[in-house]
Amino acid sequence: MLETLLDSAAGGSLSGRLRRIPVREGVRAWDFDCALSLPSSLPAAKENRYQILFCRSGALRLELAVGKQLFLHEREVLLLAPGTALVRASVPDGRLAGALVIVEVSERDRLPYTLGSLLGGLSLDTARLEERLHARSGCAVLRGTPWTETVFSALQPLQAEERGRYCAFKTAELLYLLSTDSPLLPLPPEAPGRERYQVELMRQVRDHMLAHLADPLTISQLAARFHISPTALKDCFRQAYGRPLHQYLLEHRVRRAAELLSESGLSIVEIASAVGYNSASQFGVAFKRRYQLTPSQFRRMAHSQKELRQDM
Repeated sequence: MLETLLDSAAGGSLSGRLRRIPVREGVRAWDFDCALSLPSSLPAAKENRYQILFCRSGALRLELAVGKQLFLHEREVLLLAPGTALVRASVPDGRLAGALVIVEVSERDRLPYTLGSLLGGLSLDTARLEERLHARSGCAVLRGTPWTETVFSALQPLQAEERGRYCAFKTAELLYLLSTDSPLLPLPPEAPGRERYQVELMRQVRDHMLAHLADPLTISQLAARFHISPTALKDCFRQAYGRPLHQYLLEHRVRRAAELLSESGLSIVEIASAVGYNSASQFGVAFKRRYQLTPSQFRRMAHSQKELRQDM
């Protein structure tokens, strides 16, 4: 189903960069950076394949046929086991970038063969892998582990095809580690009811922030809007996203500014205002701290690269 979303946006719309990368028989990868608009519901089809999504930026919200909700954000990995059916999907940011690896599984004992040389001769306990994932409704989101951090750090300098093949290799490693109960890659515990509520509330806070980057957002304003104490908001947001709320907001403001510098004709003063800065000088300091370039230098470099691609 995830592959279907990328292939056709499942009846919605899709634009951007999308590349299909064959790896070996039964294993393929997609590298993508796309604007996605998805329909409100999907056919609940069960597919006999492992689907592993490495999210480099953006966010994805999924609802399974069993009623479980999943939230995937940047530097997180989503794993869907064979037989897991989705009924809803949405892209809160409107854009998603990453790599998707598909491993076809016609029969249980076919999996080690399908992964073949990617496993380097290691033995894969398919029964144990299925047991662990079955206990979690056939899905898991991996975040904040040494394994995931290493993966996303290694992806940064790679080109599209290299990213796809690297993620295919890491998918084999992922399934192997899960099948051996390795402490290197623990599955996160299932959240109790109250924690699920807090997770969803933080998703709402995050979505609101990203939709209002031009507004002068503060902890107090957000806490009042979402009926939570400022202290609880700061603590819950850090737990959900691994960094302070103000840092997360800053990162997305300068990232949006970089997109506007590359793609729009707005002046730097207008872009500063569009991402929540009262002055171009404050914006320039924050932007240079993130990209090691002034906004003007970044724009010139982006335009030069665009012209170079057009000439090729």
